[in-house]
Amino acid sequence: MTDFYDQLAPFYHIIYGDWEAAISLQAAQLSQIIRSHWSEAHTLLDVSCGIGTQTLGLAAQGYRVTASDLSVQEIDRAQQEAKARHLDIRFSVCDMRTAYDRHQAQFDVVLSCDNSIPHLLSDAEILTALGQMYRCTRPGGGCLLTIRDYDKEPRGTGIVKPYGI
Repeated sequence: MTDFYDQLAPFYHIIYGDWEAAISLQAAQLSQIIRSHWSEAHTLLDVSCGIGTQTLGLAAQGYRVTASDLSVQEIDRAQQEAKARHLDIRFSVCDMRTAYDRHQAQFDVVLSCDNSIPHLLSDAEILTALGQMYRCTRPGGGCLLTIRDYDKEPRGTGIVKPYGI
């Protein structure tokens, strides 16, 4: 899986019709959820940041963001994007299944967006990742995951769907 994302890193933004707009829109939507559930949240950990779609936007809104991903190339790309935007984000290479082992810290909110959780291939891997995220969450903080409901997706051949939020 790491090789796939390493190879995808230079092109990942193409998934979005307008990546810059998606960064802003997702940050606004996620920030609204964060503020409504954890109004005092300032520190965020993104355990599957990819090239930074959510991380960049949330840092631009003033959150102190730490971000990690299992793909070296995606982290490199996210660091370049943050530098170009003059954003101070701490990045590291880390699998979400070892998030607490790597970061050794607690955050107001831990997030994993863009359907990253279903990439784990067993219930045991999912539980391991969620346990690590829980350990990274301060008491009273929260965990925010975005996951597509595949049971509601139409099945068939030749189905093409635009990316959406």
